[in-house]
Amino acid sequence: MALLEDLERVLANFPGIKQKEAEFVRLQEFLAEMKAAGIAKTREYDLPQPDTIGRSASSAASRRYPH
Repeated sequence: MALLEDLERVLANFPGIKQKEAEFVRLQEFLAEMKAAGIAKTREYDLPQPDTIGRSASSAASRRYPH
């Protein structure tokens, strides 16, 4: 029943979450202004794709332990 209790708690707090939405919008606008001014910068996604990680790991393992 822990799942049901968690769900009831989240639903009970939902109106409070909606009130915080205005604050979130204000923060988004602030971040956009800071980015436009060149003060705030976000990093681009630079991690390799998962299939390339697996491919290089499996090819390295096959080189070490040939059949």
